[in-house]
Amino acid sequence: MLPQRVVRARPGWSGQNHAPLFGCLASSPLRRLSKTSNRAAVSYQQDRRHILQKILLFSGGQLALRAVNPANTNAAYVEEVVSETVGSVLDYPPTRVTATGRIVAVGDLHGDWQKAIGALRAADVIGITPEDEVVWTGGDTVVVQLGDVLDRGDHEIAIVKLLRALDEQARTQGGAVYMLNGNHESLNVCGDFRYVTPGALVESALYAGLSQQDLKDWELLARVRYAVYKPGGPMAVELSKNPTVLVVNDTAFAHGGLLPIHVNYGLERLNAEVASWMRADQTADGGKAAPPFLAMGDGSSVMWNRTLSREHFPNQYEKFHACNALQQALAKIGAQRLVVGHTPQIGGANCECEGKVWRIDIGMSYGVLNRPVQILEIRKSEEGKAQVRILPDAATVETTVPDLF
Repeated sequence: MLPQRVVRARPGWSGQNHAPLFGCLASSPLRRLSKTSNRAAVSYQQDRRHILQKILLFSGGQLALRAVNPANTNAAYVEEVVSETVGSVLDYPPTRVTATGRIVAVGDLHGDWQKAIGALRAADVIGITPEDEVVWTGGDTVVVQLGDVLDRGDHEIAIVKLLRALDEQARTQGGAVYMLNGNHESLNVCGDFRYVTPGALVESALYAGLSQQDLKDWELLARVRYAVYKPGGPMAVELSKNPTVLVVNDTAFAHGGLLPIHVNYGLERLNAEVASWMRADQTADGGKAAPPFLAMGDGSSVMWNRTLSREHFPNQYEKFHACNALQQALAKIGAQRLVVGHTPQIGGANCECEGKVWRIDIGMSYGVLNRPVQILEIRKSEEGKAQVRILPDAATVETTVPDLF
């Protein structure tokens, strides 16, 4: 039986850490979504009846989904959503990769389909066919999305699917598309749905195979989402393919921050342990893999740390120590700079510590600040030196995007 405790939904960014701490590490129960939003949610769901279920399914047969009780999905509980994986799901996410062309970094997307398309267009890596299909045009460009695709927006799974499809296309041209795991990915795997929108509940329900009629049952939607995202669930298994820290050439990418303690623990180890937890791998003692504390346990973890991602240091003393710690961490892994998301930058994307850290979460999602798109680009000069710049640098991008409906 699924646990019964859930938490009131709290949309919007507060700027505070809400790390899962010990609750998730001890297998946090399903958190209760507010019943006070039930009427509004049902109305919202009814307005979105034309969402195409085919958009939400991963291509290539990687995930085949079914409800345990497909003949009676209006039952009080949906106890399981079963994933049947094709290929090797035991592969661990990459930690170090090489890019021969440009490197592009995209900040937190939070379920905003239009901003996801806008960011990829600003990077000049996609085209839109007359049939409104999104296709890769970026050649050997490597795109790194900094995590937090989930929460605060309605099209989470659609964006994950888009990034996966573009990655498959990019690899035929020598490029790649990577997505990191952020704190909101870990929250959902923990069963913490405070920031989930009604539209995202509908999306995960359709992904799991529920009918339009089932979308009226608010409690059912919450339980289905738990089954989809819990460790070992189909979306948790999909997210397990994402690195927590990725090093591309001489640039490190992490959602929140990177400290010497994380590097000393081992980046490969962090990535592997997060993947094992999300897949619900069995341990030697017969239990289930637990999430590594240094990855997502508290405000000092890779996913939650704001020491380097906050827009301004409180004073020169803290700036000196933060920049010094960053330099130590980068030296240990042979990197020249760190790119982070996690904390919206009110003044736009920026750098600090003499260009050693770049902050690119600008709150572009409509669920955060709805800011114009900005991305980061790294390309080599004729002398072979890395040139880092922010695009489109306060300019606006074309807003016409392919619709999901």
